[in-house]
Amino acid sequence: MRTNAEDGPSGKATSLLFFVGSVSNLDRACKDAEELFACRRHHPNDSFTNGRVLGAWIDAQAVNDIPQGLTLRLPTNQTILLEIRETFALWGIWAVALIETVCLETRAGMVLSHEMILDALIASQLCDTVEVGRYSPAFVRDVPKLQVDAEIERLNTHYPCRIADPIYYDSDAGRLILHNEPVSH
Repeated sequence: MRTNAEDGPSGKATSLLFFVGSVSNLDRACKDAEELFACRRHHPNDSFTNGRVLGAWIDAQAVNDIPQGLTLRLPTNQTILLEIRETFALWGIWAVALIETVCLETRAGMVLSHEMILDALIASQLCDTVEVGRYSPAFVRDVPKLQVDAEIERLNTHYPCRIADPIYYDSDAGRLILHNEPVSH
């Protein structure tokens, strides 16, 4: 699993986003995804082991009806296309989606921030339903706790009642952790 969002061979940045039916399924999704990453790790160019983990979108409807693509208009008037290229799922429980991101005006790959993915997900859901899911942002395992707390606080300010507990990932071990527990190697 790659921890930075370098452009792939297509020139598009790749990221991984989890869709989870409920908070109670998040632990299972992380454990199952670890097995997926371990299985596919033997293939160096595998998309699921090379994408940056963004986080988890927790929404019962979205896990059963994963969007094929999302668009996002930036304040700079650029349009970002988020294309779902590949998914792996335990339907109804969780899914992980490989997202390729490109700016339509420049054709350059774009690195997604938590705000960008949240804006796109919330915008896509407001058309379909009154309820909007929650987002559990992912952080690289060695990011200092103060930095994670500051990011969570900032996200909570911009998206009240939409931010769930963070997910940490250890790219070397392919582990996804729901709370900041010590990593054993």
